[in-house]
Amino acid sequence: MLESIISSTTRSRQESYGSREVRPALAVTIAACEIAAVAASTYFAFIIYHLIVWGVVPAAIPYGWTCTGLSLMYGLICLADRQYDFLGAEWNQQAFLHRGALALALAFVFLLTFMFMTGMVTVYSRGTLVAQLALGLPVQIAVRVLSWRAVEAARRRGYWTSPGILVLVFPGVEKPMRLLEQLSSRQEEIRRIYYLDPERSDAQLKAIPLESRALQCESVLLLFGSDGMDAVTRAVDTLSEMPIKVQLLPIGLLDLMNCSRIGYYGRGRVFEIASGPDWAMDRLLKRSFDLIVAYTAGLLLLPLMLTVGALIKLDSPGPILFRQVRHGYNNRRINVLKFRTMIADVEKGFRQTTRDDPRVTRLGRILRRTNIDELPQLVNVIRGDMSIIGPRPHAVLHNEMYDGQIARMSRRHNVKPGITGWAQVNGLRGETDTLEKMRARVEHDLYYIDNWSFWFDLKILLMTIFSKKSYENAC
Repeated sequence: MLESIISSTTRSRQESYGSREVRPALAVTIAACEIAAVAASTYFAFIIYHLIVWGVVPAAIPYGWTCTGLSLMYGLICLADRQYDFLGAEWNQQAFLHRGALALALAFVFLLTFMFMTGMVTVYSRGTLVAQLALGLPVQIAVRVLSWRAVEAARRRGYWTSPGILVLVFPGVEKPMRLLEQLSSRQEEIRRIYYLDPERSDAQLKAIPLESRALQCESVLLLFGSDGMDAVTRAVDTLSEMPIKVQLLPIGLLDLMNCSRIGYYGRGRVFEIASGPDWAMDRLLKRSFDLIVAYTAGLLLLPLMLTVGALIKLDSPGPILFRQVRHGYNNRRINVLKFRTMIADVEKGFRQTTRDDPRVTRLGRILRRTNIDELPQLVNVIRGDMSIIGPRPHAVLHNEMYDGQIARMSRRHNVKPGITGWAQVNGLRGETDTLEKMRARVEHDLYYIDNWSFWFDLKILLMTIFSKKSYENAC
């Protein structure tokens, strides 16, 4: 199917477009629309605010220049962040929208800093700032979404073409078609696929530069295995003479590439396999988020937790809290706190709780189904043993039970365990009495680790509170 798409589109692209390049004009048009929308919306917010609150509009010209400067600053930030280089073979719409919103917020920060340094901040109303943010941000997002859809509609109708790509498949790579379809939804951008023949590889490599110009391609993707590095080196030497990007994709490291980045050893660049918030700034952001949420939730829920503690004492004899040894960050053992939900003399040791478990008290069933039994772990978060969001910590014996049966299970401990996590908000909580259930939970945990971001943490926290799935399968 993929080869038929390539063969049918290649000729039509060449005949329809020739040497036309419309992407720069599209990027300039969209940038101009966004800058104009930010300027107009913030100026309109200034007028509306003063008419509603004060009944009169003050001198409008200074605010007009302020709004113009803000919009130009926003455009410069987007250009510096390469946000208008979005017309390539694959768009990331979610990141595209997030980065635009952050660029506008940063433009406001720069504007306030400039006005503070020049002594002009006294003439800038705080109410106007709030109004401009309240109106400017939705307008900016709306314009970006509409421009996105317009450009996509134009691309589908053939008014413009994305940059082409050539694919060079080395010997030993199995099922490259399926791999390409999994990696990208833009199969029509692949102009040609070459299957490298070791006996005539030199002739094939020499033909690629000529065809890349004729097919209007700006990148070559090399698919290779671990045993073809010599051939890859020769191919890169030949292809690097062309003014196009040479992209390397080692098939055997595809999963690890998803969580890799470019780092340095001395003066040399290296691939770093990073997991979770690895940068110092990311770790600081996550720790700050943990402390703010833990302290805030602890203060707000303190009356509830005191009431629960009293009810536990009245419901059955034994301690209020239950401490269980579990694996934490880097497999370090930690004592995880929970409200006691079982009869005291059977809470010792480990046997996973099952649905309708007779060991669970009447009050314990309510605490488990509402996640209230996890609230004492806010203390673990404050102590630094746990995080608000992360893979749920398993009991030590539970981990040992599945040790060696699930690949990469120990990678769950590359980050701190959490009170809630991506697996739990997707309904993967409670009893894991089969290998398939545990494997599904581990896969979700690893997805969280490899795709961590502050916004992902915030999404999981909101889903924990409001999503029905986060309360499913409790026992």
